[in-house]
Amino acid sequence: MDTSEFETKTNNFLRWASKDAKLWISDKVKLLGTRDGDQGRYMVATQEIIKGEKLFEVPRGSALNVATLSLSMRDKQVYKKLTTEVGHWEGLVIAILYEFKVMNQNSKWWPYFEVLPEPARLNSLMYWTGAELEYLKPSGVYERVDREGAEEMYARVMKCAEDLKITELTNITWEEFMHVASIIMAYSFDMERPDYEDSDEEVEESDEEEEEEKNTVWNDGYFKSMVPMADMLNSDTHKCNANLTYSPEALIMVAVADIPSGEQIYNNYGEYPNSELLRRYGYVEWSGSKFDCGEMPLETLLKAIEVCLEAPRRLIDKLVEILSHDNDIVEDILEGEPLVMESYDCFLDGQVVPECATLVQILTIALQLPDVQQYDEKTLSGYLQRIIKRAIKTVNSVKITKKCLQVWKTASDARLQDYPSHSFREPSPDHVALTGDSLRRRMAECVLQSEVQSFQNCFSSLEQRSKVIEDQQLLDMVLKRKQTAEKGSQKQQKRLKK
Repeated sequence: MDTSEFETKTNNFLRWASKDAKLWISDKVKLLGTRDGDQGRYMVATQEIIKGEKLFEVPRGSALNVATLSLSMRDKQVYKKLTTEVGHWEGLVIAILYEFKVMNQNSKWWPYFEVLPEPARLNSLMYWTGAELEYLKPSGVYERVDREGAEEMYARVMKCAEDLKITELTNITWEEFMHVASIIMAYSFDMERPDYEDSDEEVEESDEEEEEEKNTVWNDGYFKSMVPMADMLNSDTHKCNANLTYSPEALIMVAVADIPSGEQIYNNYGEYPNSELLRRYGYVEWSGSKFDCGEMPLETLLKAIEVCLEAPRRLIDKLVEILSHDNDIVEDILEGEPLVMESYDCFLDGQVVPECATLVQILTIALQLPDVQQYDEKTLSGYLQRIIKRAIKTVNSVKITKKCLQVWKTASDARLQDYPSHSFREPSPDHVALTGDSLRRRMAECVLQSEVQSFQNCFSSLEQRSKVIEDQQLLDMVLKRKQTAEKGSQKQQKRLKK
């Protein structure tokens, strides 16, 4: 697509938005765009905008979803099936494919489809080759590329098209499905259903005996939707100055900060690190996301504990098993909140999820109990219940023991050793001219650099912010409480004998 064609499609979209789709667009904003570079189409302020001002308004009927789909408008049985029996993703895939493939240029949304990115410009991870995905190792996002799940959804979409007797969609290719699914991942919004509260009560009354409801529009109270104009805004976690809000009649983009004339208008897709921005939307923030983090695998922590405490791995695994499944611990003390996870987020701002520090503190103290290797499961559970309470108080008061800090340093060093040397360099600024494999390699490097910086910040923060105490101090509290409890129990038994 050359520049003139790009501009023609942009202008056609703007005319359609104002005239046919009935969007209201402030005269203080303008849609711009370039075929070159990584900005694509974007919106800027042409005059100073004050926080709280409306930027544009999209009537609900102009959003594309299973309710506004032309086939649903003509056939109420199709609407009923898509809202009560079909999942959100599958329903919107069907809606887009029907309008794009079947209605084609007769579709109400055709000028909108013309400005959505073609497959060649999409860089979400489902489009990466196996070799390109290898660039992302050892990031945890590598494991979250769910091709198998996508293939299962493709099969469900094909079955749905068959059930609805949409013969034109029964030969949809994998590539066509992938294009639509990637656009939904990158550009869709969850639009609240205005009538949800009333209908929700009806659903509860009629489906009381149903153990697990399907995730559908009817049950969940929202339409997964494509919202013209809202998806023209770029996103930036540092520069977000607009947000999409909902009313019973429309979706409204509102300024959440004062926006000077000439400044780009940014939405915020969510509190995502670069790894998730790349997986979901196919881009990275080259200077780093505000919400960057690295993932500390549980296995890395357990190996560090094994080394630092010189403890048998079977005992460590036994303690972890009790912490994961002992009912008194999980339900009564932890109140159903999981402590043992596959991995723990370590954020760019130096914060570590509290479950991580708490788990390490619990295990380091438990493994220093006298004769701990001789205890049966019931005795270990009793000690762990007391240790958990003490460890939570300790971590919440920004204290850690020396062994806990040693374990964290060992685990951090081990995790950083997983990363290639280029992850420790400053991000390269020359990404704009890159395409294809070169661009994806550079994006992967940016993700790894963000994660390394997060791990480094977390260790520095833990060391600087926490008050380090002797392990024996915390251990004595646990043992003293145990002895006090035992003495109390003995006195009670003597009274009963008298």
